[in-house]
Amino acid sequence: MTRTIPGPYDPAEMNHFLETFLYREEAFLIDEISCLDAEQGLIEARLDTTRTLPFASQQRISAHHPGHVSGAELLMVTGCLGCMHAWFFHGCRWDEGWFGFGNRVHRADFKNLALIGPPLRLESREVRTRVGPRRVVLRYEFHFWQDDRLVYFGDQTAMFFNQTALSTSL
Repeated sequence: MTRTIPGPYDPAEMNHFLETFLYREEAFLIDEISCLDAEQGLIEARLDTTRTLPFASQQRISAHHPGHVSGAELLMVTGCLGCMHAWFFHGCRWDEGWFGFGNRVHRADFKNLALIGPPLRLESREVRTRVGPRRVVLRYEFHFWQDDRLVYFGDQTAMFFNQTALSTSL
């Protein structure tokens, strides 16, 4: 069963995205979408840090190692946001043969620990796009905040292909 994720979109379209997403729903680490702006190439969203997270839930917490959202989880969030860009802004539909891969992390700055408790405010913005009929290349900047602290900045590229493009493009 698909969970409800509040946001400014047709709920049926989000359900279609989640039901066909390249990962199972448990790996979609976004809890609310507040902005989908195709013209600006911008998504704003929220991650509830008190939810069960695959690595954070396995931490051994102490005074010297506070509970936090792991770097791996933050990178997975960038993948979720990147796939939303491809789906909602560029028409890459998983059930129509499209798939994608993050192919370069140009920069990943972990500025502060993303502590368990306050939610993370997520922003992803397309800074460069190359769109063709069978391949979409997107470069993003990611800014994740907790309260008023920047916890993550990323500059990353992902490529999306249709099913026939992989054998001729790689």
